[in-house]
Amino acid sequence: MKVSFDILKKFVTPPREFSGRELADALTMSTVEVDDYTDQAKSLAGAVVGLVIKVSPHPKADKLKLATVDIGKKEIEVVCGGVNLHEGMKVAFATIGTRVRWHGQGDWVTLAKATIRGVESCGMACAAEELELQDDKAVEGGIMDLTYLEVPPGTPLAHALGLNDIILDIDNKSITHRPDLWGHFGLARELSAMWQVPLYEPKAPRIKPEIDVPLMVSVKKPVHVGRYLAVSVGHLKVAPSPKWLQSALLSLGMRPINNIVDVTNYVMLELGQPLHAFDLDKLVSPEIVIRQAKKGEKFTTLDGVERELDESMLMIADKKHAQAIAGVMGGQTSEVSNSTKTIALESATFEAVNIRTTAAKLGLRTEASARFEKALDPNLAELALRRAIELFKEICPGAKVLSPLVDVYNNPRSAQPIELPLSWLFARLGVELPQEEVKNILERLGFKVERTVKTDGGTPYRAAEGGSGTGEDDEKFLVTPPSWRATRDITIPEDLVEEVARIYGYGKIPLALPKFPIEPSERDLAQDLRWKIRDILIGADFIETLSYSFISEKLITDLADEVYEAADINTSSLVELLNPVDKIQKYLRPALLPNVLEQFVKNILLLPHDNLKVFEIGRVFFGAEGDWSSGGKNTSSFLPSQPYHLVLCQRLAVGDVVNSFRLLKGTVEQILTILGINFVFESFGSNMAKVVVDGKHIGGIGIINMQRSSLDLAISFAEINLDLLPQLSTPSIYSGLKPNDFQIRDLSIVVSNNVRWIDIESGLKKISPLIESIELFDVYSTKGSLAFHITFRSPARTLKSEEVEEIVKQAVNLLQNKFGATVRS
Repeated sequence: MKVSFDILKKFVTPPREFSGRELADALTMSTVEVDDYTDQAKSLAGAVVGLVIKVSPHPKADKLKLATVDIGKKEIEVVCGGVNLHEGMKVAFATIGTRVRWHGQGDWVTLAKATIRGVESCGMACAAEELELQDDKAVEGGIMDLTYLEVPPGTPLAHALGLNDIILDIDNKSITHRPDLWGHFGLARELSAMWQVPLYEPKAPRIKPEIDVPLMVSVKKPVHVGRYLAVSVGHLKVAPSPKWLQSALLSLGMRPINNIVDVTNYVMLELGQPLHAFDLDKLVSPEIVIRQAKKGEKFTTLDGVERELDESMLMIADKKHAQAIAGVMGGQTSEVSNSTKTIALESATFEAVNIRTTAAKLGLRTEASARFEKALDPNLAELALRRAIELFKEICPGAKVLSPLVDVYNNPRSAQPIELPLSWLFARLGVELPQEEVKNILERLGFKVERTVKTDGGTPYRAAEGGSGTGEDDEKFLVTPPSWRATRDITIPEDLVEEVARIYGYGKIPLALPKFPIEPSERDLAQDLRWKIRDILIGADFIETLSYSFISEKLITDLADEVYEAADINTSSLVELLNPVDKIQKYLRPALLPNVLEQFVKNILLLPHDNLKVFEIGRVFFGAEGDWSSGGKNTSSFLPSQPYHLVLCQRLAVGDVVNSFRLLKGTVEQILTILGINFVFESFGSNMAKVVVDGKHIGGIGIINMQRSSLDLAISFAEINLDLLPQLSTPSIYSGLKPNDFQIRDLSIVVSNNVRWIDIESGLKKISPLIESIELFDVYSTKGSLAFHITFRSPARTLKSEEVEEIVKQAVNLLQNKFGATVRS
């Protein structure tokens, strides 16, 4: 948004002269972020009004002239090619050192003395484009004619043309929550508070109808209309606006159109309140109807584009036809034209969310919608209407107010006071201020401040959590925001802290580090467990991934129910998002496996010849109530259950499914063994097993066969609920070598493919406590051949070969009788 310092000075008188940089810095440090500024006088430095006192032909060039120009203190001879140059003419004269653009093209250059066809020229009579100025009376090949200016020669050109303004370019994001700052008057109010100087109200007398012609307004959708004012103005003559009004609009980035439209735009820039003028003679009758659009209704806006509307959009209409999209843009039907003589002038406050939604749906964001969607002050609507009427009378002699002012004001709101304990305020400011200074700052900003004393014996303040509670006589202020800050801006005590701090001056608040005892944070045993698992897996050459918490229903159902049952995952109670970023991914993930598996497959297709091993640790979500309160007033409501899960995916490049699964199973065993957790695997379904700890089903492992791009992919996986694992309350203790020797025996068997290794392993371990471990080291699946090591050890003594051989005989008998195995010699 562009802001003119000259317009600001109509409402506030600066205590001293300010440069553009000083003004930009002052506003940035207190109110809004100023991106850039333009000092118009600086860009015209060196340019003055010159009076041509003599013109003669150039002795060596037919198309050039020699001119003697009076620039106040001296007369200068220059060479000029302007076709309209004549004696007695006032020109825009650039002295040596002025920056110009030759014929309005190319880069800016600094003017120096030049010899042109043997004659020295010490300056330049300029065309408007050479100084980047507007000239409505420009002559092709001519120079800028300033004869109409009643100023003496030598007057600085910026002063003579009224171009000594400072234009600020304000970052719109910094005023997103400040609807009062979308106009010059609101910013002037801030400067008044900063500089402690008076604020002058806009010239806007009360509206008095001079002719009683009725104008009616009917609001069919009051929920979207905070306030709607309208008045009819007649005896108008559409014409170009005065020079001052055109210059003001141009400097602020708006194109002048005609005096009627220009006034509405100028008032919007001046006060921040959009206005709209309808040609009253083009309406069916002098009645304005505010209604909802009809489904599929077509409407052509002022930019000539036909737009399709829906029922959520608010329209301004007459009895038969739509005339404007409320708060966004008017239509061509009732557009002000050269034949317009009477207008209905609208000033309103519309519901902010509706305007923002409408503008977004139509892809049509205008200067008006940018302001309406910020929740404007309803009181501003009347002030802007009065101001526009005053300007119409000023620039359109004979203009008359034809109708009484129509004012439809739905549900007027009054701002509620906010409690501001002073000790609480000072604790957050970091500095203690005199109470009168705090009161003065808030009152300068328009707040109503009442002083009260706390006498309730230490009861905490409402709306001010964390108050210091310094005693029964702790003072507080009751602060009521003004109407222009009460729409959505100032609602809680923290907002008032910011108001006091920025006007007092952030730079005046001493820098100090907060004081607090340095103590170790409470140990999070569950987090320790997760980090320990990460260390183990990274050491095992796994790569950690991070997937989205959102998931589609298709991705969930792509996996067989058997997989979820093996891993003890409930997919019947999904958590659906109320406002999903992607309508397809509208659920929170009930498991890590679907998302991670999808990414894992994509990596396989990209890297088919690589070994791939990935893991992820993250939260999953179930519909059942969890441990955390949802907060707010309803403390009995709880957020969904969201335990931490671990998922592993692995595939060997050679496609060795058996070894891939064995390695992943070994990784799970390694994790649980290092963590000191007793576990067993229980076979389940085909190619899967449950992981059981202390009788609780905590997850599962298995092989998933997937079809992608004509490839059959067998991927080993595991998913475990980490919240069901015992937390690590003590660090791992490393023991020395075991004191007694161990003995190893190898067995090789042939067994039916229907027999599971997990059943053989668990059966052998039950034979004797002296069996320390069993390791499968060879599988020949086509023959049903298995080979494995059995390690024997006693914690108390060295084992004898005889007792080991006895246990081996028991193992052979078990293999033969229970599993039908043939033991190979």
